[in-house]
Amino acid sequence: MLPSFISRRGSLLLEAIIAIGVFALFLGGIGLTLVLGERTTLVAGDRTRAAFLAEQQLEAVRQMRAVSFASVTTGDHGLKLNASGWSWSGTLVKNNGYTSWVTVTSKGTDWMEIASNVKWNFSNTRSGSILMTTQLTNWKKIATVGNWATMTRIALSTISGTPDLQSITVSGNFAFITGTQASGGMGLYIFNIANPASPVRVASSFNLGASAYGITVVDNRLFIATGHATQEVQVYDITDPTNLMVGNMINSYDLPGSGKARSIAVYGSHVFVGSLLDAPNNELTAIQMSETGPMTLLSSLSVSGSVLGIALQDGYAYLANSYNVGEFQVIDIFDAENMVFAPGVGIDITDVQDGNAIATTGTSALIGRISGSTIDELILYDIGLSPVPSPPPGPWTLEIGGDVRAISTIFGSRYVFIGNSKDNTELLVLDLVKFAQGAVPTVRTYDADAPIRGLFYNWQNDRLFAISSSGLFIFAPG
Repeated sequence: MLPSFISRRGSLLLEAIIAIGVFALFLGGIGLTLVLGERTTLVAGDRTRAAFLAEQQLEAVRQMRAVSFASVTTGDHGLKLNASGWSWSGTLVKNNGYTSWVTVTSKGTDWMEIASNVKWNFSNTRSGSILMTTQLTNWKKIATVGNWATMTRIALSTISGTPDLQSITVSGNFAFITGTQASGGMGLYIFNIANPASPVRVASSFNLGASAYGITVVDNRLFIATGHATQEVQVYDITDPTNLMVGNMINSYDLPGSGKARSIAVYGSHVFVGSLLDAPNNELTAIQMSETGPMTLLSSLSVSGSVLGIALQDGYAYLANSYNVGEFQVIDIFDAENMVFAPGVGIDITDVQDGNAIATTGTSALIGRISGSTIDELILYDIGLSPVPSPPPGPWTLEIGGDVRAISTIFGSRYVFIGNSKDNTELLVLDLVKFAQGAVPTVRTYDADAPIRGLFYNWQNDRLFAISSSGLFIFAPG
């Protein structure tokens, strides 16, 4: 048997070797963590710088457009900054390891799509690309508005079955129309309107998989408020609407509750969604749209009623609401992460009929309501002095005789279009100036043989698009 001091000396040596090994592993782990952390920081920095360059290119083209729209020519272009401002420089620019260029595509007369591209490749683990898009118009050009007091219908296209159409928006050469699936509808319908007198349905096999309601387009993205249980907000890439597929959905968001989204509006990367009353969930939600990741919640607000219409103007959201003592509400959305009621909150309109549709133009706000025997269904408010109207002046009212389902305005013009359910006069053309003077504002009526449920005025070709439960109408001024 070995003496105890010899056994202890061997144990100390073994313990020392084990301790050194453990410490080495510890240092290795820390080192690996530091290396991975540094790599993650570098990769994030690469993308941040690329995003800055991509946004800078878009701003550069906007500046060129402001100087001369004609200088924004189609094709691939690099950009350079000189003493007089930005200008084209070849087909691409390489700088500090980044390759950047813009692709300009014509979308129609006085209308361009700008795609800002940035690529980089510093190593196998530090490479990537960013694409940002926007659309620019020749805002200096004075648009001619025809005489809508003598409008005529130039096209009518009927969708077979029972699509139960709800809302319409137009972007470029395409009209996008939502509908419900209550009786076998497909949720979304798309028409090529390059020739407005002869619309052609495209992507006819596409099925949204849910009922759809509010709809809007920003750049090449289609935003839809749907009745889907877990994807109430859906966003689609519509670069090629003719071949739209389920795989073109680039983002979605699940609101609290199930299938309650009804109205939607977008400003920049902020998406505002109105929902049906569904306590304890809030009825107005602000969501952040992401270029590469999921949509995220910014804030939500209880407005005590179903939000059936949203109009955005000057940092405020104007709501058509079902709340019996607040059918017209105004929300300050300047800070989308902290939406609050504008001072004064809103208007309790006579009686309890729901606010159903809303639109703003200039210093005016119009709200349409569900029909009532003791009320006028259309009300005009002055919002020039305050976002929350404080009459006088106004309000001015008009008896419609049916539910007001849709309102569309022409920016800078006196014309307003009203879609409603009154037999024989389902579409009205109003003179806003006469309305505010207390005179009879109706200058044209149209018998659509069915309630008009959605309206969209397209300033690019001075045409009005309207929908009934199953028909697409297109109108031109006289």
